[in-house]
Amino acid sequence: MMSDLARTTQGEKPHFIDIARPFSNFGLIEESFEGILPLRRIMSQVRQHDGQTMVIEELKEAPDLAQENEDIKIRCPSFKISKTHRLSFFTKRFSTRRGLSNATEEEFIGYAIVKQDAIPDYGRVTRIYESVIKPSRYVNNFIKGDKEWTCSIVGNLFKVKGYIYAQQNAITNVCAHVALRTAASCFHKDEDMLYREMNELIGIDHVKRKLEPGKGLDTMEMVEILSKAGASCIVADYTNPKRHKNRAPFQKLVYGSIESGFPAIVIFETAENTDVCHAIPIFGHTFNDDTWVYKAELSYFKVGSGMHYIPSESWTSTYIAHDDNYGSNFCIPRMYLHVRRYCNAQNNEVKGCSMDYGNVCYVIGTLPREVRMNAIQAEVIGADYLFTILPQLPNLSDVWPTRLCYYAGVNQLVLRPILIRSDDYSRHLSNIRGWKRKKFEFEIEIEPEGWLWLIELSVPELFSSNKRKIAEVVLRSDVEPKSQRDFNSFLLARVPGYFALYSGGQASNPNYNFIPSGIVDHVELYGCEESM
Repeated sequence: MMSDLARTTQGEKPHFIDIARPFSNFGLIEESFEGILPLRRIMSQVRQHDGQTMVIEELKEAPDLAQENEDIKIRCPSFKISKTHRLSFFTKRFSTRRGLSNATEEEFIGYAIVKQDAIPDYGRVTRIYESVIKPSRYVNNFIKGDKEWTCSIVGNLFKVKGYIYAQQNAITNVCAHVALRTAASCFHKDEDMLYREMNELIGIDHVKRKLEPGKGLDTMEMVEILSKAGASCIVADYTNPKRHKNRAPFQKLVYGSIESGFPAIVIFETAENTDVCHAIPIFGHTFNDDTWVYKAELSYFKVGSGMHYIPSESWTSTYIAHDDNYGSNFCIPRMYLHVRRYCNAQNNEVKGCSMDYGNVCYVIGTLPREVRMNAIQAEVIGADYLFTILPQLPNLSDVWPTRLCYYAGVNQLVLRPILIRSDDYSRHLSNIRGWKRKKFEFEIEIEPEGWLWLIELSVPELFSSNKRKIAEVVLRSDVEPKSQRDFNSFLLARVPGYFALYSGGQASNPNYNFIPSGIVDHVELYGCEESM
């Protein structure tokens, strides 16, 4: 990887600007950066974080900037000059290099790199080349898998955690590229996948194949790029109403990735012309404790005869996403985007409604390359195993085993699939406590090491208010799902009072050994451990 990138290269002519009120963000952006919309959004986020100081530096042509400029020159021989500034933001007030050197990483909000290209054939192109701003401070925002990015400010190194945001230049990269850049950061060996590498993979050389308005990357090319970065992709096509009528809701595919800390990309129409689409990366969600959705919806997922449950995705209120046209860390209402609606014509053929546009066309979910089972499959398989365990529970005299069976019987169990490492699960078991703060008495060794699907089981009131669970099923993620029950993927289950281990028997009538665990009530959800 290039070691000296725009975010870490030495800056020149630093200006220290007091951005506390009554400083005008609008004035600065209009006077110095041509009023670009994404920068307005970024400055609004800085204001939300109570930003006090901004440092502006001019940047020399860092290797990644030079690489892009070379490609622009090939695409547009009239390209003359590029000018780049790095803007850095702090909650601390200072006006000198010494004051900056005493700032802490906790006081560092993030940075934005603004690139201005003079291209006579296109005019002046000003955009956010890249930015990372701390996510919102709201407690109901859940963002996982975000990386730590190092930024150099006047020779001082600061780190900020978040998902990288970038804006297309529409010359050598488009919205698909910048969405891929956000998603690929979770998998790429160098974390940041640059546009030239993406273009070389799919044959864009800016001579024989050029990026033209309205003609970006197709979905399979995006998958090829993500796969090369190290991701396993789950792709769903929602362009044909007849084909997607019985397909899983796109929201579940998105949730299946982001809840485990891996971004998804949603591609949707922007007009009636389905050839013109826009791609955005989604990497987080908000959690609404008081949602009415799970009560109102009839779309509980059924597996086999008489088996229903509530997906934890029902509590998602909005998705957290970047939109390269407008800025970073936006909240998008879960039901705002939709797939093409379908209706029955007189000849009983399913067809798209004539006035329906602006629909989700494709969703690309991502997971690590070695994972062979996606979140929806894990949820279904985990639920199936659980329902074979419940009839064999050793002690139904305790209240929580009884409640578990009751909620299962009335189709009110909540299932939450999340992909974690085996050592993370071991730590989770060590950290969680029962309602009376009791620890587990028995330690479970998890083999093999690697990625596991943890399917947590709770009930609506306990899940939403206390962020706690009653039971869980743990599966191997590297086993290809089969159409019939297959215990090759089953590692263990935990129910109130016991760990359940498969002990043999036919797949249709399995047997389990129950090992006392010492906790007979509920414990914290993964990621919500009180003792951490």
